Amino acid sequence: MSLKPNSAGLFLDIQATEISVRHISGEVIASWKLQTLAERFMQKLPTLLFVSTFTEERDGVEYFHYYRAQLMKGTSSELLVDQFRAENILVDLRLHAKGTMQETMGQDLELMKINYLCCLMM
Repeated sequence: MSLKPNSAGLFLDIQATEISVRHISGEVIASWKLQTLAERFMQKLPTLLFVSTFTEERDGVEYFHYYRAQLMKGTSSELLVDQFRAENILVDLRLHAKGTMQETMGQDLELMKINYLCCLMM
């Protein structure tokens, strides 16, 4: 989900303390407090090692040259809002069938208010 409406008319709205998925009609589909997201993010991924590489294939074998590594620790609601605005972090909503929680592929869906974050992609 990005800042621009998708084919279903849904887009990400970013405020100082929360983000929300909205429809172009103005209806709020889901919203999350940025502080809650920051806390959950820290629980799931407290540190991250970001490694930059050059790759090369020789005789069908892939070789990696690692030239930089960055240790990233911690986050904050301020950092998250900046990253959402820059679209470095996106929201991916997934719908699940009622009862089984099996992920659906779009068939026979009844859209209900989604009040939890399914996935953050960096």
